[in-house]
Amino acid sequence: MTRLAGLVSFLALISWPALAGTDYILEVNGNSDSLQAVVTSNQNFTLQRLLFTSPTRTVGVVSVTGASASSNLVSPMAQVASGFSLWPDTHLPGVPAQVPTFSKGITSLQAWLLSLQNAQQKTNSYLTQSAFNVVNSSYGKKGAGVTVAVIDTAVDPTHPALAGKLLPAVDCVGSANCGGNVLSILADPLLDQSTVIILDQSTVIILDQSTVIILDQSTVIILDGNSATGLQGKQLPGDLGHGTMVASLISATAPGAKILPIRAFNADGSSNLSDVLAAIYYAVNSGAKVINMSFSLDTPSDALTNAINYASSQGVVCVASTANSSSNKVVYPAAYGGSLQNVLGVGSVDSLFGLFRSGFSGYGQPSVDVYAPGENLIAAYPGNHYAVASGTSFATAVASGVAAIVESGKSTTQDNLNDFVNALTQTGTPVFFPYDGTRVVNAKTALKTLN
Repeated sequence: MTRLAGLVSFLALISWPALAGTDYILEVNGNSDSLQAVVTSNQNFTLQRLLFTSPTRTVGVVSVTGASASSNLVSPMAQVASGFSLWPDTHLPGVPAQVPTFSKGITSLQAWLLSLQNAQQKTNSYLTQSAFNVVNSSYGKKGAGVTVAVIDTAVDPTHPALAGKLLPAVDCVGSANCGGNVLSILADPLLDQSTVIILDQSTVIILDQSTVIILDQSTVIILDGNSATGLQGKQLPGDLGHGTMVASLISATAPGAKILPIRAFNADGSSNLSDVLAAIYYAVNSGAKVINMSFSLDTPSDALTNAINYASSQGVVCVASTANSSSNKVVYPAAYGGSLQNVLGVGSVDSLFGLFRSGFSGYGQPSVDVYAPGENLIAAYPGNHYAVASGTSFATAVASGVAAIVESGKSTTQDNLNDFVNALTQTGTPVFFPYDGTRVVNAKTALKTLN
């Protein structure tokens, strides 16, 4: 999983190899009693936590010891035996990001100009940026009555840009039923040595390879390189940076929507597959109609496929970022879809006109279904700051906001998920260069098509 471009290189969340350990995702057909029966009948299984339960299907995490952990049980990764499926609970470590091609000069100039503004001017610049005109976000009901789940790091609940927009946050990192205490991470200690520290004395951890420039009272320059060191000063909680930026862009695109922050990633960009699954199931069961997933994996996962299929069966649209690889690299969950259209994969275009694909953006099927503005976006950043950010993570946030607008404005009789996703992907303006027929998401044209 992962994430950047500009004057810096950050930690990222993606492209991890599968590291099989002693914990496994166990899925059974039946309720929680059925899963417990499987655990009881296998002496080397110990139930660690439940991720999801229903009368027909239950998913949990078990530790496996002894003979049951031998290769004949876990190879292939998903083996059906005695009525259950078992997959390794893959650990997803944070890895250094590569800096995609991008105009450093433009980004630096914009950051400098914005740094001269006072607090209210920065807020106005954030709310009125050109990217929202590109996607016609002012059209319709602006997301009213729609919940958008953000599966990410935690979100700063004190930022004024998010006042009145957030539902109670939950923590799915290693916790049963996503019952962890998000507030406990606000006192996060100094992060490990791979943390990138920027010159305004704040720490930033990014899930995607995306440029971030912090706007403070003075011009901010971000150090270039994978192991940059910064000036002395306090650090802001790294857990909050990426999640806050993503949530704020969704909220600014669809100001009527409610944001459900779901923490599934640690401050260093790491996670476990089980945490991501728990977050998806929690989002669906909590009434979210849109799930923002600004992360990606290099390989598909049957367990992840099942979770996303469950979301689709409940009429939830999943919006996922593609790689910032300047290639047609296939990544998941963005590449899930096909005839089912159960994931909307998002690439990035310029934020002024929406006509030019970003130099850093992934492109092509099956990963990219639609584009959204993802360059030099102004986003909220922890500590009552704003940041200039570029990357497919943030284009995905804008697309999630558009999905919320369309969800809030569509006819009450329109409940076909395929039609909904087709309206988002097939009605906007095609990207002009390089042209491949893929369009830019547009709230107005999508709603007109549906209604």
